[in-house]
Amino acid sequence: MKKLIALLLLTSSAYAQGNKTLELGKQTFAACSLCHGADGKGAKAGDIIMAPNLHESAFVKSTEAEPLVAVILKGIHKEDAKYLQQMVPLEAALNDEQIAAVAAYVRKEFGGPTTVIKPNDVKNWRKEYKSRSVPWKRSELAQIVARAEAGQMLRNVSYAVYQGKWSKLPDFSTMEPIQRGEIKNGKITLDVVKDLKDNFGVIYEGDLKIAHTDTYEFALHSDDGSALIIDGENVILHDGIHPGSVKTGKEKLEAGEHTFKILYFEGSGQQELGLSVKAKAIGEIALSNRALKAGKKAKVYPPIILKPENGEAIVHRAFLPNAKPRAIGVGYPGGINLVWDADVLNLAYMWRGEFMDTSPHWNARGSGSKPVGGPKVEIAHGLPFQQLESLDETWVPFSEAKIKYERDKPNPEKEITFNINHPDYQFHGYRLDKKRFPTFNYTYQDLEVADTFTPGTSEGKDTIVRTISINGKAGENTYFRISDLAPGEPRGDSEWIQIGSMEILIEGADPTFRNTRGKKEVLALIEGDSEIKVTYRWNEPRKTVEPK
Repeated sequence: MKKLIALLLLTSSAYAQGNKTLELGKQTFAACSLCHGADGKGAKAGDIIMAPNLHESAFVKSTEAEPLVAVILKGIHKEDAKYLQQMVPLEAALNDEQIAAVAAYVRKEFGGPTTVIKPNDVKNWRKEYKSRSVPWKRSELAQIVARAEAGQMLRNVSYAVYQGKWSKLPDFSTMEPIQRGEIKNGKITLDVVKDLKDNFGVIYEGDLKIAHTDTYEFALHSDDGSALIIDGENVILHDGIHPGSVKTGKEKLEAGEHTFKILYFEGSGQQELGLSVKAKAIGEIALSNRALKAGKKAKVYPPIILKPENGEAIVHRAFLPNAKPRAIGVGYPGGINLVWDADVLNLAYMWRGEFMDTSPHWNARGSGSKPVGGPKVEIAHGLPFQQLESLDETWVPFSEAKIKYERDKPNPEKEITFNINHPDYQFHGYRLDKKRFPTFNYTYQDLEVADTFTPGTSEGKDTIVRTISINGKAGENTYFRISDLAPGEPRGDSEWIQIGSMEILIEGADPTFRNTRGKKEVLALIEGDSEIKVTYRWNEPRKTVEPK
C-alpha cells in the first residue's frame, strides 16, 4: 500500500509539473502561431502558406525530441519559395526552459510523442550545436531525424578483460578472462579497464540495431591492435603495435538486429579505442566514449614539409595512410611522389606536388606522416603476381587466413579473415642509385624482381616510368597485374591506354585485358627473364594542394 501511495504521489507531482510546462509552452507558442497558425496547420497570406503544417512535420513526429529542439535553436535555411517565411533561430530569444516547454506543447498538440523534455536536455543540445552559426539545411535536418530514429545502435553490450603481452591480437577463446561485465549505456569505453596500465586485452560484444537498410562505413580508432566483426565477418582489422590511428570498413546491412564484436589489445603507452559509424541516412554517429576528455581537441602542429633537394630523391619510412605498416614514401625531384608497400611488395599509390608533412611523425607519439599534394592515384594495390588457372579466376590482392567465429550461434561454421605474410614472397630491401632513386627488390617463387621508378615528362605531361626487371623461370600461367581500374582500349594508332585520371603505355609485354567479377584488369603474362616498362602519364596539369 505504501508503494502504491508513493507512486500516486509521484504521478500527481509529475502531472502537475507537466501541466505547468505545457502552459508555458502554450504561451511561448503564441508568437509561433503568427506563422504556423493556432491550429498548427500554417497561417495563410492569400494563397501562400506562411509556414509548414506542424501536423505533418517529421521533426514533431520524431520519437526523439532532438530534431525539433535543433530546429527551434538554429532555424531552417529558406531554400525555395514554398513558404513565405523562414524559420528563424530562437536560441537567443528563448531560454532552455521555454524551448523545452514549447517543444513539449507542439509535440502534444500536433501529433507527436508526449514524452517529457527537460531543460537540461535543451542545455546539452545548445552546447552541442554552439559552433553552428547558420540555419539548418533540410538535408541536414533529415539526417538528424534519421539519427534520432536510429536511437541506441549498440545493445546488450558485454565485455571480458584478459591479461597478457602480445604484439598481435591473440586467440582470446583459449584464455580465461580476469573480469566480465555489462555496459549499460551502449557505448564502447575503456573505462572498464581504467585500473590497468599495459598488457591487457578486451572483447566487447552484443547486438547492433540497424534502423535503415544501407551501406554503413565504420571507423575504428585504436592504439594498439583492434578488430571489428559484424555477423561473424571481419569488417575492420587494425592489428599490431601502432600509435593511435583510424581504419575504416564498409558493410551493407539490412534493417534489423545484427551481432557485433570488438577485439582490442594494449601493449604499452597510450590507450585509445573509439568507434563511429556513418551512412547517407543517419550522418555520423559515435558508438564509443573515447578515452580523451569530452570537448578536447587534438593539438594542431605546424607542418614540417619534407621535400627532395639537389636533384636527389628523398626516401621516408613511416606509418602512411592507405598502406600497410611497412610503407615507404619516395619524393622525386620535380614533384612526383609515390608510396611503395613492402608488406604487399607493390606500388600503393602516386601523387604530384609537395611530398610529405612529417609533423604528425615528430609530435606527440608519432602517428605517422601525411602526403601533402594530390590527389592520390591507386592503380593496382595488392600482391603483384599470381598464377591463374584461367583468365576467369579472381585476382587475390592480399594474403589472408581464416578462423572460426565462436559466438555466432545461428551459424557456427562462419569464419573471419585476417592478413598473413604470403609464403611465395620475400622482401630484400631497396638499393639507392647516385640520385638516391630506390630500386625495390623482392622474390616471388623462383623469380627475382627489381622495381624502379623514374619521373619525367611526355608531350608536356607529367610521367613516371616504372621498370619491372624479372629474372628466373616463371611458373605456368604467371601474370603480373598492371592495373585494376577500368581501362579503355587504345584509340586509333595510339598505344596509350586510358585508365582513370591517367593513361599508361606498356612496353616489353603484350597487355591482357579481362573483366572478372566486376574488376576490369590489365595483366601481363610472365614466362621468365624479362623487363616490363609501364609509363604512367597524368591527363591534367597538376594542382597545388596546401598542407592542412
